[in-house]
Amino acid sequence: MRLPLLRPLRDLLFALSDDAAGRAATALATATLAAVAAALLVAAGLVALADAIGFPAAALVFASLFAVLALAMQRLGRARAARRSARVAAARHRAEIDIALASALTRSAHPLLPLAATFGAFLGAFALARRL
Repeated sequence: MRLPLLRPLRDLLFALSDDAAGRAATALATATLAAVAAALLVAAGLVALADAIGFPAAALVFASLFAVLALAMQRLGRARAARRSARVAAARHRAEIDIALASALTRSAHPLLPLAATFGAFLGAFALARRL
């Protein structure tokens, strides 16, 4: 006997995997075309600037432009990593506070456990007496 839920779950899994594969292929194609477009734009800019000021000066201009872009990306990456580490530290701090609170509550509730057990036994006996 087959489970009636198995076929819809299998169909859902296949649909999700096909969708993920399609999105990945689309993203890869987009990234490839963007890289080709950027390379052609840089080549056209280098040729145009080389005609105006000469190839060595144009190469220096483009090299300095890409160095500035690399530094900017490095600064953005460091800022993003700092924000991420701050979020992790805050989450760790909240977890430590929650653990400390839970352990303090557990320690303070420990002397009350025999009383709670007695009260539970009383309630159980009362329920049984009412039933009979």
